[in-house]
Amino acid sequence: MNRKFLLSVGVLFPFFFSVHGVQATTRSDFKYNILLKETEAVDTIQQKFIKQGMQIIDIIPEINLITVSTGKSKEEIKKENNNSIKEIVIDGMMNVKPNVTYLYGESVITTNDMNFWDYQWDMQKSIGTGRKFSHKSTGEATIGVIDSGVTYDNPEVSSNIISVKNFTADLETGLIDNQNILDKTGHGTSVVGQISSNGDYLGIAPGMKVRMYRVFDKGNAQDQWILKAIIQAAKDDVDVINLSLGEYLLKNSTIEDDQTALINIYQRAINYAYSQGSIIVASVGDDGLDLNNQESLKHYLGELKGKDYSHIDGKVMDIPAELDNVVTVGSVNDNDFVSSFSNKGNNIIDIYATGGGSHKLATVGYEQWANDKAFEKEWVIVPTLEGKYTYAYGTSISTPKVSAALGLIIEKYHLKDQPDKVIKLLYDNCWICNDIDGTQIRLLNITNFVQDSVK
Repeated sequence: MNRKFLLSVGVLFPFFFSVHGVQATTRSDFKYNILLKETEAVDTIQQKFIKQGMQIIDIIPEINLITVSTGKSKEEIKKENNNSIKEIVIDGMMNVKPNVTYLYGESVITTNDMNFWDYQWDMQKSIGTGRKFSHKSTGEATIGVIDSGVTYDNPEVSSNIISVKNFTADLETGLIDNQNILDKTGHGTSVVGQISSNGDYLGIAPGMKVRMYRVFDKGNAQDQWILKAIIQAAKDDVDVINLSLGEYLLKNSTIEDDQTALINIYQRAINYAYSQGSIIVASVGDDGLDLNNQESLKHYLGELKGKDYSHIDGKVMDIPAELDNVVTVGSVNDNDFVSSFSNKGNNIIDIYATGGGSHKLATVGYEQWANDKAFEKEWVIVPTLEGKYTYAYGTSISTPKVSAALGLIIEKYHLKDQPDKVIKLLYDNCWICNDIDGTQIRLLNITNFVQDSVK
């Protein structure tokens, strides 16, 4: 669930996006995702829907999901097919907002003519020696990145992409260009850079293979695209699926905005991927929320939707981060405290990794912060479009570090298709630290997962 800005002559510009948002539905679309009971035969129900006058838009047979277009209401569909349907929900767009923050400009790195490692404090903190990475991926593990695509203008990033597939469709024609993988935002490119960049700028697992699944075009995605990408990544036998994205959904509520059905659909997709041996890693949101505090979550979601949610029943969840069979990732700053922007939550977030922070910015103000180049110590260098590099922060940056670490574990200990063992090794080797309020948290530590950690 999902974060960024640009620096140019002392001005911050909102540019990038957190793929963390709220579900936007348009009832007039009459397009539904229908989750069938697991005992039902998809082909049989598909023909039944056609006879009832519904148009079949898509099918994901692995999780018994059918997407239809119809003039019927949800209640009418349920009445006619009650014995076959487990859940039904309007197929909508995920709204994204500018929470991932980037810096661009004359005073910020735009070429690779420098010693990046001296400035990659985030990578240094991931390994006990603090020394420059000398390890490389063995090529045995593959990470599936479900995101906004990748640029080909930075070979240190793109050279590790072994396959691409686009799921975004033209919203008017419905046509899909399978090979249209071009990143228009920079988000996917930055994520891949954190995983496998192999050159002057280094990711956690240099050279690790990546399969890219494009579900965001210019900032919006349909749940159906993300679900199909999860299933495809599992079928492609990827070892780890990185989801630096998410949304806030309402579960078990009696109001119309309830999204329990969609939550259950996501859970079934993730369970399928996990059963195929793929580990799902997902970011929490960048909204500084306590995921255990339902009062603040309902207030926040209510503000986003323009409604008063203070007295509603049900539970607001950060999805897919809070689902079962997901490694949930938050962000810490340069002091190893939970970043002010990162969502937090005891017994919800499994592990934290460096994603940057802004405590100095908040203390001294923007002008002094920029003049002192404090961003070099607070924010994280990431590759972006046109072969350039810049500074950024967000849980979208911490999450792929964890995905890459899981890949290293799989390679070193030959644990393909054994997600439980891999995840246990990840947690067992974490540093245990205290957050600023004394709460214990796990921090990413890759020291024991590399063949040779000292150069």
